[in-house]
Amino acid sequence: MLPSLSLGTFRLDSNTSELSSVTLPIPDQTDHTGGPKVTKKRKVLIVQGDWEAGMSRLALDLKDSGHEVGKVFFCAPDVVYKFRGIQTHLFRKTLADFDLWLRELIRTEKYDTFFLYNHYRPYNQVAWKLAEEMDLGCFVFELGLIRPNCVTVFSRKSLPLGTLAKSWKRLLAGGPPPENVETPRELCQVSTPAKLVSFCTNFFLSRVTSPLFPNFVDQRDMKLWSHFKHGVIHLWRFIERSRDCEMDPLFAGEWSGQYYAVPLQVHSDTQITRCSDFQSIEQFIKKVVHSFEKFAPADTKLVFKVHPMDRGYKDYTDLIAGLDHRLGGGRIFYVDRVQLPTLLGNSRGVVNINSSVGISGLVHHVPVITLGTAVYNLVELTYQDGLDAFWTQAERPKGPRVRHFINFLLTTSQGRGTLSQRCFDVTGRCKIQWPEPFRKEFFPEYPQASSKPEKDS
Repeated sequence: MLPSLSLGTFRLDSNTSELSSVTLPIPDQTDHTGGPKVTKKRKVLIVQGDWEAGMSRLALDLKDSGHEVGKVFFCAPDVVYKFRGIQTHLFRKTLADFDLWLRELIRTEKYDTFFLYNHYRPYNQVAWKLAEEMDLGCFVFELGLIRPNCVTVFSRKSLPLGTLAKSWKRLLAGGPPPENVETPRELCQVSTPAKLVSFCTNFFLSRVTSPLFPNFVDQRDMKLWSHFKHGVIHLWRFIERSRDCEMDPLFAGEWSGQYYAVPLQVHSDTQITRCSDFQSIEQFIKKVVHSFEKFAPADTKLVFKVHPMDRGYKDYTDLIAGLDHRLGGGRIFYVDRVQLPTLLGNSRGVVNINSSVGISGLVHHVPVITLGTAVYNLVELTYQDGLDAFWTQAERPKGPRVRHFINFLLTTSQGRGTLSQRCFDVTGRCKIQWPEPFRKEFFPEYPQASSKPEKDS
């Protein structure tokens, strides 16, 4: 295992697999008179939450702070909210009926704020649009951009990409940099297996009790047999590709600085289907190879890495082998079980659509280009002049700018901690050090995260 990479007070573990593209809120924290914003007690409705039910602990934190909380009960795993004393509202009708049902619930129960886990999920999409129409509060939670120990939270009230872009523009014009946010004391390490076990348990419970909730839909295929089949394929490929790790010394040694890394994303990710112009990962692969063939130096290589979550569902071996054969062989590679920090840190550059692995590339100080909509696609961070020129013209990002960007994330949208585990010694049952805008909105009594002025080096 490689040593951890540190950047100021930001720490990126060496086994980090990926960092997803999200929007960033920077809500106003003052009232119209210029004084401190007065926090009001909210009545929060959690619509679709995370499969691991971590938001049920967030619901208890909200109740402890004086807010009222409810949860829409869609399927069997949501019973944990009822067990923890959270008011639930059973919904067993079709998705087409959800809009009218939710409007009536708001009218009768007077909810003023929605909490959504991934606003692209079907029921959350209804709530997202309804919040805009009725001017309700709406907060979205997702996997953190800084992984594995962060959770993302942003508000509907801020236009995400535009908001950060404006803050970045002010910084480049000479504005003050964001403060460093200190990392709280760890209680435990983030465990991917623990999260996976929790997810699979809840998913299995949902499927075996599906006759009780025949109309429930999710953003993914919900067929138990299909996922079991792909799980077996995943396990087989995990074992079969174990020798990939033998390439790590090659990346760090002979090939260092002689290859471009292309981390692939999950084929069905909403960041692909909603936030890019690509119809498929295959289309992206072909575009990258076509440009590489024409414009990259002849002595360089191209290394595609499969996304671990896509291992059992997609295999691009034949496609990439065919493209490599067209180039004469030995220039394009398809890998799986390699150390991502090693692959990124020794690369000549990173090409991706909008994966949060792009942020990992920036942290490793290698040139990065995005071919989709990404929150980190900013001047002085990523390459801005197109893929064809990237191969020969891209330069490494400057360390201070990367630190500025990371600290922008931590002070606006990244909570230190995860919903699936309680990993940090901070206030609350979630054990998450929330970013200041969210903390002030819902937990003003929590101690403020310690920070110190940013110092460039």
